[in-house]
Amino acid sequence: MDYEIREASFDDIDKCMELASFACKLMVSRNNPQWLNGYPTVEILEDDVLNHQLYVAFDKDELVAMAAIQEKKDEIYEEYDFWTKGPYISVHRVASRRSGLGRYFLNMAIDKAKKIGANVRIDTHIKNLHMQALIESLGFVAVGETDYGYIDNTLAKTYELVLINQ
Repeated sequence: MDYEIREASFDDIDKCMELASFACKLMVSRNNPQWLNGYPTVEILEDDVLNHQLYVAFDKDELVAMAAIQEKKDEIYEEYDFWTKGPYISVHRVASRRSGLGRYFLNMAIDKAKKIGANVRIDTHIKNLHMQALIESLGFVAVGETDYGYIDNTLAKTYELVLINQ
């Protein structure tokens, strides 16, 4: 099946929130409380749209996947020193109702990073084994664990795909 993949608009926010709710329930069924604290919020998604960094995939009128691909410095990642030096793209808020679209969005981030000469950074809840497997299958390497204030007081596993060395 072909999907319409494009940059998100403000008109997509409600559907993105529905997808986030679906993703949260799926994560909980996999013993992962990563989004139980109401993440992502409408404000976060609106900021993503405003900054042209939220991408969506539609199957006809149904939103089936989303991901934020951020090309500017990430405040969260700037707090840690285990990263490779140099420019980077970060990936956040990956959610999908269809197999293969998470991989598609991560590959999209990798392609963008290659074009601009940057590395790629991503993190996920330490209990999100499904996402960790996807990330690792694309060659990302775990570089550390970070505390993002998850509801269950656990850590995020943090990854980097080094495409440039400085």
